[in-house]
Amino acid sequence: MDNSSIQAIRATAILSVILFSKVVFTNIGLGGAKWNAGGRAPEDTYQATAEEASEEVKAAQVKAQRIVNNDLENVTYTLTLAWAALYCIVLGGSDGSAWAHIALYGIFVFCRLGHSIAYASGKSYLRSTFWTLGV
Repeated sequence: MDNSSIQAIRATAILSVILFSKVVFTNIGLGGAKWNAGGRAPEDTYQATAEEASEEVKAAQVKAQRIVNNDLENVTYTLTLAWAALYCIVLGGSDGSAWAHIALYGIFVFCRLGHSIAYASGKSYLRSTFWTLGV
């Protein structure tokens, strides 16, 4: 196995962990938003009820849910494709493809992080820019 393939494996593993961690943190954020807005299971009586929650808290829950949904639409497929592409690169031994894979997957991960931060901050133009660059 050549050096570029080894570097591609390492980079893909690191970027995948970063991306998966981002998904975990956004899901934890959704759980907190649901807790505050009374959006968890009805048997969770220790939380605020939906009637007690303010409109601002309910809007934060909707935004958190949209971020998680957007991750489901993009991250799951890209993780699969990134590892499938890496498999093909390693089998094919193409040096240029390995470096292109690292660069493009890195851009995607950076843009997903930026997209989520911009989405949570309510910066729609920045969010759209990150989404466009990441796709």
